[in-house]
Amino acid sequence: MKKALILSLLPIFAVVILVAARPEVTAQSKGGIVGVYNTQCAKCHAENGKGIESLQPPDFTDAKWQASRTNKQLVTGINNGVGVMPGFKGALKPAQVAALVGYVRAFGRKK
Repeated sequence: MKKALILSLLPIFAVVILVAARPEVTAQSKGGIVGVYNTQCAKCHAENGKGIESLQPPDFTDAKWQASRTNKQLVTGINNGVGVMPGFKGALKPAQVAALVGYVRAFGRKK
């Protein structure tokens, strides 16, 4: 009886372990949206938003670039990717994407 109970619970434990081990980016686990940006975006866009020059990403601090993009375009770019940038639709929640848009917009306000 005990063995049958343990065997019947084994698949449940396996699912719990797999779900807990899933590598999903969360704002909480990475120190807020700044942590998400620094982990996922800064590799190419740099921590200061100016971008790694040799990779030629957009300069988030450029007022012309900021003015030429809508928030909807930024959301689409983050979700689906742009050029060589991968999309993050499966890795980031909609709230995180929205927070990243706000974070990218903040680079345009810094002087």
